Amino acid sequence: MVILVHPSVPAKSVPELIAHAKANPGKINMASAGAGSAPHMAGELFNFMAGVNMVHVPYRGQGPALSDLLGGQVQVFFATTPGTSDFARTGKLRALAVTSPTRAEGFSELPRVGDFVPGYEASQWYGIAAPKNTPVEVVDKLNREINAALSDPAMRAKFAEIGGEPLAGSPSEFGRLIAEETEKWGKVVKFTGLKPE
Repeated sequence: MVILVHPSVPAKSVPELIAHAKANPGKINMASAGAGSAPHMAGELFNFMAGVNMVHVPYRGQGPALSDLLGGQVQVFFATTPGTSDFARTGKLRALAVTSPTRAEGFSELPRVGDFVPGYEASQWYGIAAPKNTPVEVVDKLNREINAALSDPAMRAKFAEIGGEPLAGSPSEFGRLIAEETEKWGKVVKFTGLKPE
């Protein structure tokens, strides 16, 4: 994901956005692709870790949120990278940083939010799971084949085109990732007071 701001926002870096948000608590509107979406949680994690209070404005998807950001109805959007780089390149929006632990394809010139907010990291990921009692040999075979596909140069190039990065690994590594992410985002949910609808 990437932090995008409307050109009217005076901040040209993450530290300047934090200073601007601290000087204007509750006055900066932060769009999301919907309550509980990855962009929403990334923004709330930023609020929590940077000690700021940007107001969440949920939309029904990234498209409507981007439209209102372009129009200046909202000032900040933690957006997924596919489909957003052209807005930053043309100057219609300003990209400040990526939320991932490494620089993102399409935004390689941008710093990471974690460079300014130590420990900050928000990545959207997808995984493949099998039912609980699937035989170990089946899980191992699936894991080998999926990792092989993710290592294929054509597959890696396809992921890069859309701003993604394949992450191969073992079932136990994936289990640890799920446990760590559940704990991390559980704290953000408590911080925001978000409830299931």
